[in-house]
Amino acid sequence: MRPTLPRASGHETLPSGRLFCGFAMLLVVACTHHADPPVVPGRPLAAEPDISVDTMDVECAGLTKALDRYGLCPNLDDDDRAGIKNMIQYAQETFEAGKKGNPDAQAQHTIAIACRKAAKSVEYATLRCQAGPRPRVD
Repeated sequence: MRPTLPRASGHETLPSGRLFCGFAMLLVVACTHHADPPVVPGRPLAAEPDISVDTMDVECAGLTKALDRYGLCPNLDDDDRAGIKNMIQYAQETFEAGKKGNPDAQAQHTIAIACRKAAKSVEYATLRCQAGPRPRVD
């Protein structure tokens, strides 16, 4: 028989087999999480309808007029007004250069759509400007 060392009374240890089984059970429970099922795809989004626009010249002239109206807003400061005048001048020069390029019908339609969208954006900026002065930024 092998010699054994004396143990203190009441100080017993768990056998290593039980400890291993407990750890294995804990590991199995922790690792058996299943992923949620995939989300069912929704209906496809409809394409944006084609915008009915006038000619390139008319739409881009509308953008220039919208910029003029924005420049008349009483809540703008002098720097903003000078910037808008420069923007109008730049837009007119760009429109003239575009006309000299003689774009085809599809390109003219695309330019007309861009001018319409920009004019709409400037109209909304005019509404915001007329609502009151800009908030102070400290």
